[in-house]
Amino acid sequence: MTVLLVRQPEEVLERLHRRFDADYAHWARGNGSWPLRISLQPPNTAERSESPIACHEWAARWEAYTGPGAIGYANFRFPTGTHRMPKTLVLSRPGDVAAAHPDDLSVWQRCGQRLTQLQKEFPDARLSDHVRRITGLDDADYERLVRAVQWLRANPTSGLLLRQLPIEGIDTKWLGAHQTLVLVLLGGDADTELSEGEPPRSRKRVLHRRLGLRVVPELVQVTVCDPLLRTQVACMRHLAATVEDLSRWPRRPTTVVILENKETAFAVTGDHTGTVILHGHGFFVEQYARITWVRNAERVIYWGDIDTAGLQFVSDLRTLGVAATTVLTDTEVLDRYRYLAVEGALPQRKSVPLHLTAREQKLYQVLVEHAAVTGTGLLLEQERIPWEFAYPRLINAILGNSNDPPECEQV
Repeated sequence: MTVLLVRQPEEVLERLHRRFDADYAHWARGNGSWPLRISLQPPNTAERSESPIACHEWAARWEAYTGPGAIGYANFRFPTGTHRMPKTLVLSRPGDVAAAHPDDLSVWQRCGQRLTQLQKEFPDARLSDHVRRITGLDDADYERLVRAVQWLRANPTSGLLLRQLPIEGIDTKWLGAHQTLVLVLLGGDADTELSEGEPPRSRKRVLHRRLGLRVVPELVQVTVCDPLLRTQVACMRHLAATVEDLSRWPRRPTTVVILENKETAFAVTGDHTGTVILHGHGFFVEQYARITWVRNAERVIYWGDIDTAGLQFVSDLRTLGVAATTVLTDTEVLDRYRYLAVEGALPQRKSVPLHLTAREQKLYQVLVEHAAVTGTGLLLEQERIPWEFAYPRLINAILGNSNDPPECEQV
């Protein structure tokens, strides 16, 4: 007996369920071609000849179908004559597809209700790219979203801190998780304003500025290596201060060392005339560049992790007018301590950043090639480099010496 290759009602309903899940956001934007025709794959000539009873039983199942859409019929030849058989299921609109599954119908109704409400409440919002996310919010988060945007729209320059917002259910974590939708409903272009490539601190400042909120001042971590400079700050060796406060120092450092990680800064215990260390902020380029004496220092030295992100940091720093030189940032150091490297983030871009030296460019290309071959980033953390090797070279750079120290130099 021939096994029919026809489509059964339950099979078609499952296909409609998958199709709805894949395309409902597209349809909600008014796209799609209608009516939608689903072939039922009626019995072919061989099936009608060899298994006419099975063919009629299949047709009877479709006769009893009570789901959405209209069944299209056609006449087919059988050994006993011509018989009318189901051929297609025709669905005239997205709501018909949604009706094939109770969960899909609920999603479609919620989608329509929310888009209608939001477009009426926030006419400047461009919702088309965010249909699925809006629809997927649970009721509590959706209500929070509407309340938050209503308040922010009514108070565009409140100057409040985020935690001061008098909006029920809103806190720092909630706003961070829903910031894209908040900006969209306020009429902004979230993709432009909140670039995914930006570091978290930068994204946070952009968001607060756009919402008219006040940002808690970012504090720069400083190690003051010059005893005379320490007299200006109550003789403190380690402190944290705002850019504005640091720029007010009457006596300015002549040598600035920027270290990516704070642990390395605390390991520098000696005194060095005119020298301060800024540390521990990763991609804190803008803040460092705003300090007047950083831009005007005789020497700015950067030492960070060996990875593509660290080299991008150096390039960005130079773009902002800080003439930084690097130390321990080349292929020789990477080759020497490659065994201490770990898997890191993949490069954000394949092209070499604009403001790198020839040695730094070579290192960047090595890191990109490693990622291309292995599918993973490469990271040599600065703390992993043995201190007896790294420290003399750092001090040599602080002193303005161009030659590497001898291997036997002691810390």
